[in-house]
Amino acid sequence: MNRSRFFLCIALIAAVEVIVFTLALSAGYDAVAELSFYIALLLVFVCRQRVKGVIWDERLSRVEEQVAEKTLKIALFLMIFFGLGFFVSGALLDLERAMNDGMFLLELSGGIILLYLVLWIIAIKPFWDEGDDE
Repeated sequence: MNRSRFFLCIALIAAVEVIVFTLALSAGYDAVAELSFYIALLLVFVCRQRVKGVIWDERLSRVEEQVAEKTLKIALFLMIFFGLGFFVSGALLDLERAMNDGMFLLELSGGIILLYLVLWIIAIKPFWDEGDDE
């Protein structure tokens, strides 16, 4: 299997997984939905094993890093925006559920930011003592 067939295989597995997962959840079969996820992961692994040659290179890894970082920033912005919106509107309208949902989103975004900072510190730690700041 070459690189283009591998990516086609991944796209087909993802499309089928979305359909099966959605149908299983909407029908109330949570266990089937979870099982379909694991089967899809297994199929991706099997496709990967059949590939001859290089699939991923440094350029794609860098693009993947940039996409992940932008996704994290957008998701955090939306979580903080809607968390504040829910909290403030819940406080103004005296709605306890909206305030709880807002606090949940704000706490979750704070946890993600904290995790990001911890992982960043762990990644940068080997480089702390290398510079000459004198």
